[in-house]
Amino acid sequence: MTDAYQTLSVTETFLQTFISKDFTANERKRLLKALRLLLEDNERHPSLRVHELRGDLAGVWSASASKELRVTFERVSDGRKRFLTCSHH
Repeated sequence: MTDAYQTLSVTETFLQTFISKDFTANERKRLLKALRLLLEDNERHPSLRVHELRGDLAGVWSASASKELRVTFERVSDGRKRFLTCSHH
């Protein structure tokens, strides 16, 4: 396990959505690739299109894993990210 994964913080909702039957094996690979980029502090990678959400979701950030897939997360005070959900966009 790499150091980046040792500090990984996820919600139960994230885990439930990730392992659900809503995603194909290929989609899960794309989600994992996006997570790796985010964990490596490479969130400026153009494919991720990281942006803060607005309205009721202010304070939550979104990153694209593909044109159809996204991951939401919040920034934790110690500089880490807590992953909230993964979903079809």
